[in-house]
Amino acid sequence: MRPLITAIRTLTCIPIPGRDSSCLADALPFFPAVGLLIGLVVSGVLCLLSSHGWFAGAGIVAMIAAVWITRALHVDGLADVTDALGAGRTRERRLEIMKDPHTGAFGVTAITGDLLLKTVALTHLASLQQWGLVIAPFIISRTAQVMLAVSLPYARPEGGKAGGFVEQARPRHLVLAVTAALAICLALSGLTGLLLLLQGLIATILLRIWMKREFGGVTGDLLGTGNEVIETGLLAFAAFISHATL
Repeated sequence: MRPLITAIRTLTCIPIPGRDSSCLADALPFFPAVGLLIGLVVSGVLCLLSSHGWFAGAGIVAMIAAVWITRALHVDGLADVTDALGAGRTRERRLEIMKDPHTGAFGVTAITGDLLLKTVALTHLASLQQWGLVIAPFIISRTAQVMLAVSLPYARPEGGKAGGFVEQARPRHLVLAVTAALAICLALSGLTGLLLLLQGLIATILLRIWMKREFGGVTGDLLGTGNEVIETGLLAFAAFISHATL
């Protein structure tokens, strides 16, 4: 199961023995499964800490757990892309800024807003004990990464860390990932899970159009940005519809 090992190592900080897949893109169909693993960790933290009514604290700690288990990989990408958009006037300049290891005011603001919104959504879902709706966005956001990797070229001519995933990605990887995400979301949340998946895929298509126009393709930072936008957006939407149906 080398592709699964590669997927876990790429998306989490979980140490796992074994050898990586010789074809990095073969790990893409396992991204939704890794999203399920991350969602289970986050929902487990929420369930444990909110069992005595400490919902706000549970939301904060669960948000920290989500960032920790992913090594802050995706929020770092969000910060880099936001800085690039704020200061770069051309495509080339944006790609150059994204390689800068420093984080500017735009990036800090983006991270702050993202984590605050995620914490509020997790807190609300914990208060309603909607564990399936907590887990589904983590699955769908990893599926979004697969869609972006399959449907866009790598934006840097010189290549990069995510280049192997993007350049070797094929439509079959996306079909397998979407099928897995569909099965898991339906099992977890029924038709609501299906609704979240459809919304996530539509949002990913819009992100794809935007990334192609602004950057000419996708990079590791853009994959992380897509993950955060979909994950946090769907958590917020899940919290909203849960409140509206009370």
